[in-house]
Amino acid sequence: MEKTVHDFRGKQSNIFRLSKFDPFGLIHALFYRILLFLALIYGLLLLGSLFYVSLGPAIKYFTIAMWILITPQLFEAVKAFSLTSTHGAVFGKFNEAYSYLVAKKYKASYAIYKALPYFVIAVWVIFFVLMLVWWPL
Repeated sequence: MEKTVHDFRGKQSNIFRLSKFDPFGLIHALFYRILLFLALIYGLLLLGSLFYVSLGPAIKYFTIAMWILITPQLFEAVKAFSLTSTHGAVFGKFNEAYSYLVAKKYKASYAIYKALPYFVIAVWVIFFVLMLVWWPL
């Protein structure tokens, strides 16, 4: 009898299995799947707007949707940058002794890398609000 590996978390294609142990991973995966579909429609709208000027409002609404859906992707990318730049000192899950040594090594930039994802998201939201205010229909 052949030995098989069983994943108790569920099928890999079922992204909702992430909700129990990684809720941020679920948000990331769910938004990414929606984003893929909407990006195709958005691209067709942008291409169509070259020929039909009346697609302006639809492009604005799709831009808003794309901006919202790409926010978790941006946060995770900046968080991963902080994680790799500090060799896991920021956002890493190590034992206390190793975390202490790595944090001591990156003491000067530890706070900067810890705050970087939140700073980027704050700037992202500010520009989102500016886009909503100043982009006319």
